[in-house]
Amino acid sequence: MSPLPDFRSTGFLIEHVRSILTFYYPQCIDQEKGGYFQHFDATGKVSLENHQRHLVSSSRLTINFAVAAKQFNDQAFLDAARHGLAFLRDGHRNPETGGYAWMLENGQISDGDNHCYGFAFVLMAYARTYEAGAKEAYDYIDETFQFMEKHFWQEQDKLYIEVIDAKLKSASLYRGQNSNMHCCEALIAAYEATKERRYLDRALVIARRITVELAAQCDGKIWEHYNDHWLVDFEYNAGDTENKLRPWGYQPGHFTEWAKLLLLLNKHTLEGWLLPRAKALFDNAMEVAFDTNNCGLFYGFAPSGEICSNSKYSWVQAETIVAAALLASQKENHLYWCIYHQFWQYAWTHMIDHEQKCWHRNLTHDNKTIEASGVSMGRTDYHSICACIEIIHLLSQDENTKKDSQGSIL
Repeated sequence: MSPLPDFRSTGFLIEHVRSILTFYYPQCIDQEKGGYFQHFDATGKVSLENHQRHLVSSSRLTINFAVAAKQFNDQAFLDAARHGLAFLRDGHRNPETGGYAWMLENGQISDGDNHCYGFAFVLMAYARTYEAGAKEAYDYIDETFQFMEKHFWQEQDKLYIEVIDAKLKSASLYRGQNSNMHCCEALIAAYEATKERRYLDRALVIARRITVELAAQCDGKIWEHYNDHWLVDFEYNAGDTENKLRPWGYQPGHFTEWAKLLLLLNKHTLEGWLLPRAKALFDNAMEVAFDTNNCGLFYGFAPSGEICSNSKYSWVQAETIVAAALLASQKENHLYWCIYHQFWQYAWTHMIDHEQKCWHRNLTHDNKTIEASGVSMGRTDYHSICACIEIIHLLSQDENTKKDSQGSIL
């Protein structure tokens, strides 16, 4: 058995990102109709059977190429990101309303509703592509934010609503934390790209509302679903623990993902509640949902504390890895570095398809591959790529800090 890589090495992380991208680039780029192919067959080749283009995947693939372009100073990846940018503008965007179609089929709109979850990734795609060097995306950042302000933001709740129809006439009464979480993520990206404080301020408001104020309804844990008054709805999708976007049950992967976002906010603005809240969420996820027999983090647990979904989703493991690294870097906390290495070893051994280079979407509790079925959003490896990029930034900063401190001593 070959030795494990040095998971705390920027060299390993850089190589792993490049390796994943070989799965997508250039085969996912649709040169004829624009945008990206989002579905692949069992051999890893583009599926010619599925012609769906989901807004989330159109955006996530754009983000992947944008962060790679910036990290590697690679013009080819920037061109690939711009290719995605053009499709968001010309394929998904409705020029009459400014909205974005949720789903396209054979180039035609099959679902024109406006989902806040989708807008979060559109905003992030514009921010990351602008940051990578596509200066034309700057105006799109503000345009998207202003649309969200006008149609999704509810000042009395200080959160975003979920879905508005294609004509912007009616809105769903459902409220969800997931879309707001990704809006927070996108707003952090917008701030990092533009340095405009309004994006950071809005991200902080959302973070506190979800992770502190609404979590108080559930003893500090974050429930996924709410009614239109932002009261916890424990009955919504009851029994549907594998729902693709709105599963029932607590999502420990969202606990660790929120921990990541709180720590990223903590980099930009030191507020005393951010670090302890991040640590509490991460520790709770590990305490309840870590699989002591087969490793990895389970997908969901019930209000009783019992595991209600024992699947092992790749995004959950990737978000846990980056959150562990960010926690570990706070005070060189060796416990979190141990968790970081443990989850990387788990991913390396079970989650990563070393032949096709990308990550399996989902595993059983005993780490057997679950073949994707009916996954409308396709595959992108967004979480694994962006997690690695964030850790590369973290480790590079730590190395520079050490060099600076050594220089000052000398």
